[in-house]
Amino acid sequence: MGFLDEIKEKVANSEFNFQQDESVKRWIWIIVVFVVLTLILTIDFIPDQKSLQVGEPSPEEIVAPHTVEFIDEERTEERRAEAAEKIESVYIEDKEVRTEVEAKLSDFFKLIKLLNETFEVELKTEELPSLEELTELQLENEMEFKESLSLANKLDIVEENIDFYIPDKVIRYLLLADLETFEYVEEKTKEIINSYFEAGIKSDQLEEAQEELSQEVEDLPITSRYRYVIEELGNNLLQANLILDLEKTEELKAEAREEVEPVKEIIEQGQSIVSEGETVTQQKMDLLEELEIAREDELTFLIIIGLTLVVFIFITIFVIYLYQYQREVLADEGVVALLGILPILILLFAKIMTFFPIEKPAYLVPVAGLAMLLTVLTKYDLAIMVTLAISFLVGIVVNGGMVDVAVLLIGGLAGVYSVTKVSQRSDLVRAGFYVSGASALTILAFQLSIPPVDLVLTLKLVALGILNGVISAVVTNGLLPYLENTFGIVSPVKLLELSNPNQPLLKKLLVEAPGSYHHSIIVGNLAEAAADVVEADSLLVRVGAYYHDVGKIKRPYFFSENQLGPENPHSKLSPNLSTLIITSHVKDGVELARKYHLPKSVIDIIEQHHAKSLVSFFYEEALHDDKYDNVKKENFVYEGPKPQTKEAAIVMLADVVEATTRSRTEVHSNPDRIEALVREIIKGKLADGQLDESDLTLKDLDKIINSFVNILTGIFHNRVEYPDSLAEEMEGQEENGSNDQ
Repeated sequence: MGFLDEIKEKVANSEFNFQQDESVKRWIWIIVVFVVLTLILTIDFIPDQKSLQVGEPSPEEIVAPHTVEFIDEERTEERRAEAAEKIESVYIEDKEVRTEVEAKLSDFFKLIKLLNETFEVELKTEELPSLEELTELQLENEMEFKESLSLANKLDIVEENIDFYIPDKVIRYLLLADLETFEYVEEKTKEIINSYFEAGIKSDQLEEAQEELSQEVEDLPITSRYRYVIEELGNNLLQANLILDLEKTEELKAEAREEVEPVKEIIEQGQSIVSEGETVTQQKMDLLEELEIAREDELTFLIIIGLTLVVFIFITIFVIYLYQYQREVLADEGVVALLGILPILILLFAKIMTFFPIEKPAYLVPVAGLAMLLTVLTKYDLAIMVTLAISFLVGIVVNGGMVDVAVLLIGGLAGVYSVTKVSQRSDLVRAGFYVSGASALTILAFQLSIPPVDLVLTLKLVALGILNGVISAVVTNGLLPYLENTFGIVSPVKLLELSNPNQPLLKKLLVEAPGSYHHSIIVGNLAEAAADVVEADSLLVRVGAYYHDVGKIKRPYFFSENQLGPENPHSKLSPNLSTLIITSHVKDGVELARKYHLPKSVIDIIEQHHAKSLVSFFYEEALHDDKYDNVKKENFVYEGPKPQTKEAAIVMLADVVEATTRSRTEVHSNPDRIEALVREIIKGKLADGQLDESDLTLKDLDKIINSFVNILTGIFHNRVEYPDSLAEEMEGQEENGSNDQ
């Protein structure tokens, strides 16, 4: 029956539901990814362009049909800009600035000196005398000696008579200075300020001049308070006295630009004008128009067809690979969605990088980050296939060559192999360094092998390779938790975190049900060893085993491993009620797991670890007790479901084997009896159909039995009994040995 006939039959039987048919949804998603990837690659060619556009890459190489001479405007403008840059700015001295500052400084010291004279003046009014009034009184010698001016009055007089800011402390120090110090301060202040004005102070150099003045004052042979006075006066009175003559400066720059000769170039017939992928400048566009060269309309259509075929080829190969070798991946919606979204994000990032003026934008595209994410979240061989395809597609997006593809591919493969065995999140950071090293080494190798060798450019590109590894590590660490939660994928890193005994739910199990916790640890050891020999996910098995009995937290003392005394609470309950309590720990465990946001794969193990097995003890008790009539076997069975995966089946087997072996003390000292018991238990589960829905084969079960037996024999092996006087005997031997020596 063909595919169309099958669809017709489903429609006819009303069994075909578009929303529920997983196969149809997968194909729709593949088509969506194909369309999006194609759009990213062809977006530059979709508009109907009848000619080359400035700023766009040329789809083909264009050569000159005849010889032409033209002026290279870009190079000419560069040389003119360099010539103008060499012209120094012209400044004009503003002499009024210096004159004004000298006048202010002179009046200031004159006023302080007058107030330091030994005369008295009567304050007849509330108004303070001005500098002119004080000078006039001194000259006329007509002052009335009735009341001396206080220091506060003098400070007020100074502040009233100066028009620039100066701290009160400076004025006070000068008013209290002796004549010799005062004259030295006045002389040095004027001398220092004048020296800066003579040298000239530009507007953008004022702060620098003030700092230099402060340093210069530090070396003066006077006390710190008067160095402070000179520094404050200088910094508050210094002003820029060199004014930029913008007009003259621009005039000189214009003259320098005019003196530069235009750069002329000659294009010979047959010489390349625009190479394939080169960005078209206005200058080259003018040259192409002069030569009457235009791009044919059909060219755009052919490019789009070609790029579409490239995407189609890569996706087809990848889909065939999935169906042939990774069919189980198609059953996981989260992984399928991830395999489409990550390549789209990487190509979008690569497209964005083309808008930046970077020599090799491909070297900054974190293809290695994609490879590491897929390796951690899915499988390393799947990550390798995606890395191969995406490296070529990124090379096309950034108009790169085979060197670009090689660098991306080697960096991506380094990322894959560096995270195949992740034990903690810091391993992802270390993987970033591996990617940096691989990318940098690849870039260096290609740069040195292709002449001419430009060492400066080589070092820059190697730095980009190192940066790529850093970006990849950041992307992987940053996106991993969000991708895990969004797509429901459990990574080894997440499982390792869940296996930490400090996890809240495990700690709760340890505190409230210590016997169950100890049992879970041993089950984890058994299950992990068994998973290794049958090539199952041993880490998932170990974590699932740790959490499989968390439901016992709700009623811990109804389970034998948590009962400390001889009293058994089930002795007061009916078999039906006891069975209900025992079986409810599965449902309780699922609820707790969801409350603590455990991954679905772990919840499945909790839910399936008892399958649909019989609670035989209470069932037999009900059968043999005359008080109970119409005993139904289905009332003493776990709800299930049966294990759906190898991992869930292994945990189920490890759980029942550990519990049964621990309770059968008579077999502990005999490995043959242990093996016989384990085989009997697993044979019973197989015969009861509890393993029917898992992927375990008879060969797998045999390997699991041997693994269980090896570990249980080590746990229950005979121990040597040491005599009570062992310590005394050892001491005696030591003494005898010393005497012999």
